[in-house]
Amino acid sequence: MGGGHNDNLLKDPAIEEWTWMRQNTHRYFKVNKRTTPTLLAMGLVVPAALFYTSLYTQDTIKFAPKVKKTWAEAHSGQNANVDNKVMEDLIPSDPTSKEYKEWRVTDLEGSSMTEIHLVLSTVALSFWCWKCKTAAEFHHGPTHFNGRTWSHFVFEFAVFLAPMFLVLTGRHLYTVIAVLICMGVYYRKQIPDPPRRPDKWAPDPRDDEFKKSYVPGKITPKSYLSIYRAEMMLLTCFCILAVDFELFPLRFAKVETFGTSIMDLGVGSFVFSAGVVGVKAFLPRHVNGKVVTTSLWHQLKAGFWTAFPILVLGAARLLLTESVDYQKHTSEYGTHWNFFFTLGLLPIFMPLGISAYSNLRVTSAALLVIYQSLYSLTPLGEWLEGADRIGLVSANREGLFSFVGYLAIFLLGMSLGHEVLPDAPSFEARRMRLVSVLGTWVTAFISYMLLNFVLGIAPSRRFANAPYCFWVAGFNTAMLWIFMLIEEDVDSKLPPQLSRTGRPVGYNTPLIVEAVNMNSLTTFLVANILTGLVNMKIETLLCGTSKAMIVLTAYMILILLPALLLYRAHLRLR
Repeated sequence: MGGGHNDNLLKDPAIEEWTWMRQNTHRYFKVNKRTTPTLLAMGLVVPAALFYTSLYTQDTIKFAPKVKKTWAEAHSGQNANVDNKVMEDLIPSDPTSKEYKEWRVTDLEGSSMTEIHLVLSTVALSFWCWKCKTAAEFHHGPTHFNGRTWSHFVFEFAVFLAPMFLVLTGRHLYTVIAVLICMGVYYRKQIPDPPRRPDKWAPDPRDDEFKKSYVPGKITPKSYLSIYRAEMMLLTCFCILAVDFELFPLRFAKVETFGTSIMDLGVGSFVFSAGVVGVKAFLPRHVNGKVVTTSLWHQLKAGFWTAFPILVLGAARLLLTESVDYQKHTSEYGTHWNFFFTLGLLPIFMPLGISAYSNLRVTSAALLVIYQSLYSLTPLGEWLEGADRIGLVSANREGLFSFVGYLAIFLLGMSLGHEVLPDAPSFEARRMRLVSVLGTWVTAFISYMLLNFVLGIAPSRRFANAPYCFWVAGFNTAMLWIFMLIEEDVDSKLPPQLSRTGRPVGYNTPLIVEAVNMNSLTTFLVANILTGLVNMKIETLLCGTSKAMIVLTAYMILILLPALLLYRAHLRLR
């Protein structure tokens, strides 16, 4: 038994071939008709089924013993009419007053995650429609394809902005989803399949061209990332004004303390997407064959100069809103704090988080564990939720303490950007990114489930607690994974020489997307300025549906106009 081993075992060739295929599947994996159902089932159907099963069975079984009601609880219904009368007296009667506008967005409870995810699924469906339509048009006329015509611009507006208008105003959600699916299927059927390979296990013929065009350290723009980031920006800009109109459902507006809504998710998605692209400046650079990294001092210096104009914008916004007595929801960020201060401080603290530990996921997870432990296990939580606004810290406690959560979201976005931004050296590495991003999504999903359904901690955008951060990270990672899957499927039909570069203008990204991404901060600033001007010049709550839609349409056009003019002039402000 302890002697030598001679390889005299008779091997079955069929078993050996099956073993080799199983061990090397990842080398030749591709998205096709056979693998797509498995990917969708394991990546979408199974997690969604587990999540919604847990969601709808939450609190259906009560483990706490039943107790006899107190006298006050038993007779509380007798004073209901008096309480309702008092509440009616507290409601401001003038819909144009500052008090009414502030009361209108107070104590909101949000909407269900089912509705939120259904509404935002139109973002991915819009990308799918545009990608399939563009690819089909290119394959049917590659020599004269031009994606920068007026017809393409109108189609971009129709497929990216029109569904956003309809679903975010609570209108025709299922009709919009059905139309986008039908359009996507129609255009997808028009994309011709590449020539079938005689040996499906042979190397992909596009891989040689893909490897030849690889340059270490180079970052080629990723169309799925650019489109996703621009759509999140446009969605955020639309909501900050639409919430002031009656046609915007208040269940989509920001909740008071605990709960979920589209605007809550939009704020976190804005920070997460900024982190995904923000990691580009911190990636190692290849100079003359050497890997060059940036020191902590230079990172802090660059972060300060990046933060300075944003902090100036935050101070200017504070002065302007106070001088014109603009309506303000105090429990959103605090008495003096605003979102520009949060965005401005991120570049300053980001290098410290990077230098703390090389793995950004570990750093952000440790930050959230510490923050949530202090919130839940110490008097900090009670103070944050109910303290009087006495003193500068107490008056702005939401903005100061939620910054910890937003910093963790930003670091989580940077960790994902570290995976998806650098160019992949081969098709095998690019396909393995799908698996890696899917694993990140599942990890964030499980973390949220444990915190919310096991520990009973509800997500809170107001304080950016751990469940909220993991929900934002999981949703955005899932959306990016879907975008990557769509691009992998559609671009697999391209000829080998166009596998990485050399594609015609307008094939990778729409004009609207390129313009918004080129000056994203400028677009966001213009949206905030126009929101203030519209609220000062128009009584938004008195506008009917038609007038509100006209105002919102003009508002979105005016937001895009500076970005398009700057893009045409090849100017990048921020």
